[in-house]
Amino acid sequence: MSIKRRDFLKISGLTAALAALAACRAQVPPNLLPTATIQARPASPFSGAVGSTSDPADVLISRALRRIQFAPTLADLAHARQIGLDAYIEEQLAPGSISDPDVEPRLAKFETISMGPLQLSQVDPAHKPGQQLGQAALLRAVYSQRQLYELMVDFWSDHFNIYLGKTLDRYLKTVDDREVVRPHALGKFRDLLSASAHSPAMLVYLDNALSNRQAPNENYARELMELHTLGVDGGYTQGDVHEVARALTGWTVAGPRSQNPGTFLFNAGNHDDGAKLILGRSFPAGQGIQDGEQLLDLLAAAPATAQFICGKLVRRFVDDNPPPALVASAAGAFTKTGGDLTQVMSVILHSSEFKTSLGSKIKRPFEFVASALRASGANFDPDLPSLGVLKRMGQPLFGWETPNGFPDSAAAWITTTGVLSRWNYALALAFNTFKDTHLEPASLIPVPANNADGIDALSLRLLGEALPGAERQIILDFAGNARFETIVPALTALILSTPAFFYR
Repeated sequence: MSIKRRDFLKISGLTAALAALAACRAQVPPNLLPTATIQARPASPFSGAVGSTSDPADVLISRALRRIQFAPTLADLAHARQIGLDAYIEEQLAPGSISDPDVEPRLAKFETISMGPLQLSQVDPAHKPGQQLGQAALLRAVYSQRQLYELMVDFWSDHFNIYLGKTLDRYLKTVDDREVVRPHALGKFRDLLSASAHSPAMLVYLDNALSNRQAPNENYARELMELHTLGVDGGYTQGDVHEVARALTGWTVAGPRSQNPGTFLFNAGNHDDGAKLILGRSFPAGQGIQDGEQLLDLLAAAPATAQFICGKLVRRFVDDNPPPALVASAAGAFTKTGGDLTQVMSVILHSSEFKTSLGSKIKRPFEFVASALRASGANFDPDLPSLGVLKRMGQPLFGWETPNGFPDSAAAWITTTGVLSRWNYALALAFNTFKDTHLEPASLIPVPANNADGIDALSLRLLGEALPGAERQIILDFAGNARFETIVPALTALILSTPAFFYR
């Protein structure tokens, strides 16, 4: 492809600016100062059109919202500043009280997400349910006002990971998302655990649907304790794994010739009805399906479960290395409330550790894409281009093959390939390369008096605050004396490519 000299110089300048921004990653620590010492550069007079960065309380709010949302809009920031951060957190912890009129009409085109298992099994092409499930997840992340709830759905989708590529799960995962994860994301953990244990998608994924008294399958039994409840160091033995597998024999999925194909079925004839000993507890003979229910009660109430679940939640919402004191406080709330996830999250999000950690968590690809779309206000109708981007970034939605879910640490995502993929996405979004996305540069901010004011205003729009000094200077140098309106796409791409935007 031939390229004009002017375009070549423009591309070269962008490349140089991106390389300089990447170097900032090592120089600017991602973690923030304690709340009492947060300092912000005074806003320029122009930046008042989109918000203020001069008040440390405003800075704290913008950074906190970047942690508990995919990205805050200007309206979100204004609302949080009006009612205060603590009140805003509590509001987000009660998603049923938040009006969300923009989402359901947008979801209407994805007809498979409301289908039952029999209908889903007959959809042609067979990959359509999984594709629409991913599209719906992206749409909700971008447009829902229940942002914390959607983050919790994402968290539990990983915790109870199910791979779409496993036989019937290409469509059963749609039912699992609708009937297991979403209804219980901020409910009681015991209810969520039970819903997952009865989920046909889970029983197929971890082979329990094939388990019977002659040949108990231990796959689900092991992951139920190691990944879903107690944790790898939770005090269970291989003997416990075998006994749990026995307790869950007969927990299967109704076949295609049954009255309700694709639904949970307890096959009493395939259940091992003998006595069992699990984690030191006796399970009497002849209990039938009650073996499984007693097991779920035992696992949900175990102290190791409280510690493991809260450790993962703190890692997700606070730090890659969960502060032990906060994990202990959250585990105390978990135990005291019978696993009430809303109360546990309230302890975590109101903690001092949460406030002083802001900026220390890297956005995973799903969060990065959703945050760029939400912050920029792009018109987004999710389709194959955006799903393909997530696949190239290493996070195909519902596409993690092993049961441990996508990794939740910076080291897994901030690699050379990972950073380059984010740059490519930021450039493609800003220059309208994707057929399912349209960003109107002129809609981002009013035309400024000068480039410095424009960069500050654009930073406020996309980040909720001004850029750190080094990153701002790199972008200011790139802008030079160019007319602002001609370089808005490039500036947008650069801000979305800063270390400041990569972190939450």
